[in-house]
Amino acid sequence: MYTTQIKDKKKDKKKRSLLLILLYIATTLFIIWLLIIMFIKSFFPRDMIEENALPEKLSVISDYKRDALKDLSGFLNPSIKINDSPNDEVFNEKGQPGIPLEQADRDEFEPTLKDLLNDGSFDKERFDAIFENMKSPVIPKEPWHSTFGKDVIYIYHTHSRESFLPYFTNTDEPEEAYHSKANITLIGGMLGRALERRGIGSKVDSTDIVQELNLKGLDYTNSYQVSGERVRSARAENKDLEIFLDIHRDSLRKNSTTKVIDGESFARLLFVVGTGHENYEKNLSFTEGLDKLLASTYPGLSKGILKKDGSQGNGVYNQDISPNSVIVEIGGVDNTVEELHRTTEALALVLSDHYWHREK
Repeated sequence: MYTTQIKDKKKDKKKRSLLLILLYIATTLFIIWLLIIMFIKSFFPRDMIEENALPEKLSVISDYKRDALKDLSGFLNPSIKINDSPNDEVFNEKGQPGIPLEQADRDEFEPTLKDLLNDGSFDKERFDAIFENMKSPVIPKEPWHSTFGKDVIYIYHTHSRESFLPYFTNTDEPEEAYHSKANITLIGGMLGRALERRGIGSKVDSTDIVQELNLKGLDYTNSYQVSGERVRSARAENKDLEIFLDIHRDSLRKNSTTKVIDGESFARLLFVVGTGHENYEKNLSFTEGLDKLLASTYPGLSKGILKKDGSQGNGVYNQDISPNSVIVEIGGVDNTVEELHRTTEALALVLSDHYWHREK
């Protein structure tokens, strides 16, 4: 009896020893696997590891957001239908919508300050009524998504008086679409509010750059110098700022700046990256990420990325301040507030997905 108990104890001890050995081996293999994964992520670009995973990931993340917009008039239905109405659109070598090189400087109007300081005849009541009656989509509650009071995106407007012809009563000329109050800064404000609803703290600078130029005795060609001073000051005051968006509107006409998606009209987007500084490739990489997400969620809304050097305009556009800087042209001179509003909501959705789900 006693001998049998001793044998049983020895067997149990051997079993425990074997289990401990197996556990040790499994733990070691798991640690080795983790080290391999960390090595691969450290030494290989993300797009080599996961070339097509990002759009798929985004579509899963964003499904519930698109569902929230589904029943609201004026916003995108998850089943996207593109109206292929004629646009003066050119495709680049990758088969994506592009901009003809000969049009690269088509939005570089340089009006005189005298002209800019005199507002044209504007239907202010109609314009204000649109803003007062405008409804934004209901965003599902995401308590785990919040910057907790920190402003991380800075929105500004170098050409702050760029405006929209549908609300002028005495002109249809793109070079005259400027106004001191009803202008692109209101669209930047829309974008800021849309980001805030998605938990992303945003600072919107609506400074009248034209007035600043006038006070300093400078002309319109110095606009980026003046806006750049404000961006640098903002960054010095708030180290939490990560993304810098200079919001403009295009000067091309409606057939080039409008897209119908699921029966609703949107103002198209164009990203502009300045190549006139040595670190522009970082800005380009950041912008390509946004453009890729936008293409997967709202096909056809973006016209792509326009790269411009010093021979085509300013060439730097204050993008040397941060690698996460870009010009975003939202719509053009002929777009309506409703079209611009839909697009700011689309851009906010893409920016929030980029911000929350990118690799830190």
